[in-house]
Parts: sequence; structure tokens; C-alpha cells
Amino acid sequence: MAITPESVLSSIVLLTEQRSQKHLEDCLTATLAELANLPFCGICTPMPTANGIFVDWAAIRSHDGANPSDELQEIGTDPLLLDCMAMGCERSETLADGGIRRAHPVIDDRGKVCAFLVTHTAPGQAEPSGLIKGFIAIYRNYLTILWDAARDTLTGLKNRKTFDENFSTIVAESRHIDVSFNGNRREAHLDGQHHWLGIIDIDHFKRINDTYGHIFGDEVLLLLSALMRKAFRAEDRLFRFGGEEFVVLLAPTTFLAAQAVFERFRATVEAFAFPDVGRITVSVGFVRIDCDDKPSVVIGNADRALYYAKAHGRNQVHSFEHLVAQGDLPFESPSLAKAKLF
Repeated sequence: MAITPESVLSSIVLLTEQRSQKHLEDCLTATLAELANLPFCGICTPMPTANGIFVDWAAIRSHDGANPSDELQEIGTDPLLLDCMAMGCERSETLADGGIRRAHPVIDDRGKVCAFLVTHTAPGQAEPSGLIKGFIAIYRNYLTILWDAARDTLTGLKNRKTFDENFSTIVAESRHIDVSFNGNRREAHLDGQHHWLGIIDIDHFKRINDTYGHIFGDEVLLLLSALMRKAFRAEDRLFRFGGEEFVVLLAPTTFLAAQAVFERFRATVEAFAFPDVGRITVSVGFVRIDCDDKPSVVIGNADRALYYAKAHGRNQVHSFEHLVAQGDLPFESPSLAKAKLF
């Protein structure tokens, strides 16, 4: 395909019609691969974890029809990406056939590498560097717009409307996790690695607003969100649902580890001196996510654990599964629990 002003403009129009990051990345790789006749064009994102930095391939367009892998790749296994991230600038290497493989970093508004655009050119093919850099700039700017739309304006955490998309991703990932469940949470085993959802609610938050005013209430929300960022892992997803309610989607971990991180966060909040307001506490209810779960049912079950904590003295962390197993909460089938929410 010949590169003309009309073809570039048409591609930009198509790119800015996308309304999700996934669609944006699919469109960008397809557009660049077609416009520049690239044998390969892909986008991947670095994911910092406790075990190192991994790379997740989000979108790929390749002459051989390759698709993004579901497996995360340790960044150290790809020296080009590792070098690109360390240097913060584009890096290249010559392939065995004489073609060029190049990694272009995408820098976010905090100055961090948030993605890599990786391209291959054929042997002797002129690289359209200006075109690629222009589309990277469009991608970065439009990505910022999408991120801003997905964030809570006060705390900067993800907002409620992005929750369903994130939840669907987690449920899809849960299909690869061996879960001993068989439809009965009363008999479910909590061993092994699972995703978890926790609801965090500030105790007596209305009293804070009524006593000190909404400006101080907002400051409490801001400081609490900052404590959340420090307490949870980079791969965990943090949301503000509105008011004083926050939601955490934990990346796969054991029950004991999930319980420990929520309990540690509760203790951190209790020990923190909030300016002018003094001490506050939070209550937490959490639940395991399984591959056949729906958002309404999971949130409903976490809510039941949360309100158990509220009703039994506040400043507590409770697991839905343990409350059911101990007989403190009556077990409800997912369909019945869902019906009660509407």
C-alpha cells in the first residue's frame, strides 16, 4: 500500500474512533503493518511484579499470522526490550536474515515506559521512522485520554465504569487456574492461587464529613488511595466505586496471602494519623473469584462479608467463604444471590 496523505489521514480517523485500549492497540498495529508493509508490528506492555518485570503482548500483526501469547514473558529473555526500557529510548538489532527489529518505547505522562511498539523491517527495506514516530505520538496521546476517562477524578484510581472490563479479564484468566470448587462454596477448598475481590469501606465516613466538612473528607479519600497504592502490588487493580467505597482485584495469590494483605492494609490505616481528622478505620470483606462468576454475584458476596464486619464492631477483615463455612452467613446459590441484588 502506497503511503499518501489521504491514506495516513484515513488511518488516523480510524484510530481515533476506537473506544478501548484493546481496540486501539489492535487498530494501531494493523494500520502500521499495512501502511508501512512491515513483516511484523506488535505492542507489548511491561508488568512489574514481585518476581520481576514481565512483558504482556497486547496486539500483533505479522506476515506469518502469529497471535499474542497468553503467557507472560520475563523481560530479561528479550535483551532488546530490556535495553529499551533501561535506556528509555528506541533500540534496534539486526535479524539473522538482515532485517531490522526495533523497539520503540511509549512514555506516559509520568515519564515511565508504559508500552513498547516493536517493528520488523525486511532486508533492505527503508524504515518509515517518521511515520512510526508520528503514530506512536498519536497512540500515546489517545491512550492518555482513555486512561483519564477510566480514572476517578479525585483519587486517580480506576473508576466504576472500568470495573466490568477488568473483571471480565480476570474471569478469563481464572479459567487457566485449577480451582477446587464444583459449585459449592461451603465445601470449596481455598488452597492454591486464585484471584480475589475485596471491598474496603471507611468506617463512619459520614461522621467525618459532617464534623470536619467535605474538604477534609476528600483529603481522607486521597490519603487512603495513596495508602492503597503502597499496600497492594503493581499487578493488583484498585478502584474507587464512589463515596467511601473502594474495590481491590487481587492478582492470583493464596487465601492466606490475600487475608494477610487486607489485614495489613487495615492495620496500616488504623495506625495512620490523618491530618486534622486523626485516626480512622476501615472494614473489609473479600471473596474468591472463580471462572464462572459474574460481577454482581461476586460484589454481592463481598458486600455480605463487609456488612458482617460492620455489624460486628467494624475495623475488621472477613472472608465470605470462611463466614459461610463457619455458619455465620447462610449460603446462597449464585442465582439466588444475584436475584436479591435487583
